[in-house]
Amino acid sequence: MAEIILRRPTVTAQQLARELGFAEERSVYYWLRKAGYNGLKAFRSAVLTGDYPVAVPRDTGRPGARQVAEVPLLSTAWPDEPTLAGYVVTTRIVSRAAFAVSVDSDDYRPLVERDDILLIDPSGNLADGDLALVQPGSGPPVLCRVYTVSRPWFVHPVTGRPVLHHEAGAKDGPTLLGRVVELHRAF
Repeated sequence: MAEIILRRPTVTAQQLARELGFAEERSVYYWLRKAGYNGLKAFRSAVLTGDYPVAVPRDTGRPGARQVAEVPLLSTAWPDEPTLAGYVVTTRIVSRAAFAVSVDSDDYRPLVERDDILLIDPSGNLADGDLALVQPGSGPPVLCRVYTVSRPWFVHPVTGRPVLHHEAGAKDGPTLLGRVVELHRAF
């Protein structure tokens, strides 16, 4: 009865009887008297002021996350091996090899800003035009759009100019680290 009053504070005894399945509205008053209330008005004020404790249902109508993953946040300025800088929490389904990097450059504005966090999944399916993190032969990784026409072609995500190219027969070419699957931005 209290839950109904919380949902609709102006509910009448007749409406309460109907919703509770009572044959007559006087059954509502019978149960209110048994609970120590002198009528619907007294019970309504007790419920609405919090004097009558009401169990709040656990389901608040908000959808919950089906899965939560903790992904390592790696430093992008790694010379040889990446260093762990923390963890990023995501509700996206990612592979166990997924990792995150923080952008430390303004080279990709306005698409990606400094201090944005990119979630990278090495096992993600790559389609033409996807953003990806690529490790050139040497130096820090770079963000590119990848096109795989006949051979991989890496272009700047904002300007569209070629950034890296893989020459046939070269053994020290760029390495695709993974596709960008999510962007986290702090406002």
